[in-house]
Amino acid sequence: MHRSAQISVSELPQLSTSATVVPAAIGENEIVEDPSSLKENDLLVIGSLASDISCDYAPLDDTTIATAPALHTSNPAAISQSPGGVGRNVATAAQYAGINVALASAVADDLAGDILKSQISAAGIVTSSVRTLPSTNARTAQYISVNDTNKDLVVAMGDFSIFIHPSLESQEYWSDLIRSYNPKRIVLDGNWSTPITTAILNATLSAKKHVAFEPVSTVKAARLFHASNTALSSTSVVPNHIISLATPNKLELAAMHAAAQSRGLFDSQAWWQCINAFSLPSSGSRDRFTALTNHNLVDIGIPQQTIQLLPFIPNIITKLGADGCLLTSILRKGDPQLTDPKSAPYILSRNLDDDTTPIGGVYMRLFPPAESVPQAEIISVNGVGDTLLGVIMAGLIKMEKDGQEPRLDDVIPMAQKAAVLTLKSREAVAPEIRSLVDGA
Repeated sequence: MHRSAQISVSELPQLSTSATVVPAAIGENEIVEDPSSLKENDLLVIGSLASDISCDYAPLDDTTIATAPALHTSNPAAISQSPGGVGRNVATAAQYAGINVALASAVADDLAGDILKSQISAAGIVTSSVRTLPSTNARTAQYISVNDTNKDLVVAMGDFSIFIHPSLESQEYWSDLIRSYNPKRIVLDGNWSTPITTAILNATLSAKKHVAFEPVSTVKAARLFHASNTALSSTSVVPNHIISLATPNKLELAAMHAAAQSRGLFDSQAWWQCINAFSLPSSGSRDRFTALTNHNLVDIGIPQQTIQLLPFIPNIITKLGADGCLLTSILRKGDPQLTDPKSAPYILSRNLDDDTTPIGGVYMRLFPPAESVPQAEIISVNGVGDTLLGVIMAGLIKMEKDGQEPRLDDVIPMAQKAAVLTLKSREAVAPEIRSLVDGA
C-alpha cells in the first residue's frame, strides 16, 4: 500500500512480524523478563538512561537583579532529581502517547542503575534490553543542569561514559536485539560513541529498519557524519539512506551540516543527483525559502541546510524553540500532496520531468508554536525536544496500526502540545501527555 511520501520515501519494507523473544546473554546482572509477558513492541528506542539532577538558581533576595548564578562560588538553588536521559525521555513520551515501547540502554551494577530500571519498568517500558555493566569499570549515567531564574540552561555537566563502553560495540549484539524485538520503528539518540553508533546503524540496515535520529547536542550530532562512521557514506542517499528522520535544533542542524560538508559528502555524484531531482529553481530560491519560513531563518541558513542534508535524511524536523519547528521532507513521485490544494502552500518544488528517480518534490512547512508560554509558567526546558520526538513516533505508529497513511504534518501539532506540557512540568516528560492524547 502506498504511504505518504513524507515518511514512506524514507523507509525500507518491514520484516514479517515474529514472536518477541528476549536476547540471550546480553549482559551481566541483566533484568530478564518472561518473554510471554512482553507485549508487541511498536517502538524500540536505543538511547541513554540517566539520573537527571536539575539546579534552578533561586536568589534569597527577591530584589536581586541578576537572573544567572554567580561563577566560582556557591549559589542558592532549588534542586530536584528524576529519571532522565534522552532515550528514556523519548521512550516515556511515546509510552504516555499510547504505544508499546522497549528501551535499549546501559546502566552500571550500582544503586542508581537499579533505581532507574525499576522506575522505567514501573512506567510500562520493556527493560529486558537495558544492559547492566559491572560497576568496577562503568558508572550509571548522570546529567546535572544549572538553570537561571527563567529556567533557561546556564551550564550542564553529564557523565555518559557508559555509552562509549567497548563491550557495546558488537554489531552482532545489536542485530540480535533488533531481531528479537522486531519493532515497527526505531529511535537512536546521539549519546553512543561513533563505533557503537556504526554498529547499531549497520544492524538496522541488515534488519531493513530505518531510524529516527535525535542528535542530543552539537558535538554528538556531528558524530553521525564522522568519517569513522562507515555505516553512512557518500552513497547513503535516497533511496539508499539509513536515517529516515532527524530532529535537531538549529545548532545541532548546523553541526550536522558542517560535519557532512567537512567529510565531502556534498561533493559526491549521488548527492548531486538527488539535489538535481529536487528541481529547485536556479534563481529565486531564497525568496521561496523566505515565503515558506521567514527572513531570520533564511539569514542564518536553516532552510538551506535542511535541503542540503535532505538526500541523506529525507525528513528533518528542526526545533526552533519559541519559533516552533520546521519540517522539510522529500515527497515521492505520485504523492497526493503534490497536487493537493491544501498542501500547495508548502510545496517548495516539484520534479515533473525526471522519471529515473523516486523523488517527486520537496515539502517545507514552518509550524508555529502550540502556544506562547509565559515565563512564569516555564518549569524546565529539559526533555521538551525528547517529548516532541516520542509523541511524533507514537502518532505515526498509531496511524499505521489504524490503517491510515502516516504523515508527519498530521502528528506534529499534537507533539508540540505535548512538548508544552513538559515545558510546564517538573518531570522530564509530563505525565499529563496521557490525558492530552486520550482527549484528542
